[in-house]
Amino acid sequence: MVEYKRYDKSYEDEVLKVFIESFVNYPLFWGVFEGRFKSGKELRSFYERLMKGIFRATIRKDDCYIGISDGKVTAVVIIEKPSDKPVGFWDYAVSGMAGIIARIGLRDTLRFMEMSDKTEIVVKSIPEPRWHLYFLAVDPKDQKQGIGSEAIQGFLIPLVKSNGGNLITVTTNSEKNVDFYINNGFTLVKEETLECNEKSIGNWTFRMNL
Repeated sequence: MVEYKRYDKSYEDEVLKVFIESFVNYPLFWGVFEGRFKSGKELRSFYERLMKGIFRATIRKDDCYIGISDGKVTAVVIIEKPSDKPVGFWDYAVSGMAGIIARIGLRDTLRFMEMSDKTEIVVKSIPEPRWHLYFLAVDPKDQKQGIGSEAIQGFLIPLVKSNGGNLITVTTNSEKNVDFYINNGFTLVKEETLECNEKSIGNWTFRMNL
């Protein structure tokens, strides 16, 4: 049984661990910088700093909920409400991304942020008020147990409905997630390929009408 509650900073270490490990092989966050570091250890260190910055920047604007099971954080859900303002450069700058900028340079940092924005273009073109599932992370040790599906069916959908929402959107850059979202009631809106730092990244946009 997973119980969801609003995130507070007392859970930060646990949440960051789940967040980082869940996306360790995610193409947008890992693949675009692969080959730019002398060792896997350097790449891993960079990736962890990047993910911490992304998490802290995102929750400055969007709502974060944590799923707790047997006293530990097992899932993280970050949602952008229709009224939320977009996460911008300043949010990243004050969320620990200064070291990232120094490591890869301002140009590549902006290029990466531009790529991140491109993944949301289709979603942002949808005219109806939408609740956007920005991140769904499940502790790798607890995956393949239905926790991700329950997060959508038992938590996210009821949350959106109770607040008068009737549309949920989500994007993914990982092909293995496509069937997961379709099986949980989402409809594929668009499949595309994006380019960043000479890397091709798949991008799938979904919507669910409630």
